[in-house]
Amino acid sequence: MQRRNEQSIGEILRQYLKITQLDNVVFADRIATIWEEALGNEIARQTDRIFLRDGALFVQLKSPSLKAELNMRRTLIANLLNEKLGNRIIKNVIIR
Repeated sequence: MQRRNEQSIGEILRQYLKITQLDNVVFADRIATIWEEALGNEIARQTDRIFLRDGALFVQLKSPSLKAELNMRRTLIANLLNEKLGNRIIKNVIIR
C-alpha cells in the first residue's frame, strides 16, 4: 500500500488551527507569557491588559511614562515578540 500526501501531525494541527482561526487564540495566550519573559517583571507588573486582535497587539499600561517609552519602541517590541513566537503574527503594537 502506497501512502500519499504524508504530513506530520504538527503540520496537520497547524493547518487545522489556521483554518479554524484558533491559531490567533493560541498565540494570544502565549503572548501574555512571552510579554513578561521578553520585557521583564517590572513592565509586566505595570501591564493592565494585553490582547491580540487582527495582527495588532494592544497593551494597556498603568504608567504614563512607561507608555511613552514603549510607544517609541513598538517596532522593536513587535520584532522581539514575533521572534519568540516563531511566527510573524504581530504586525503592529498599540500602547494605551
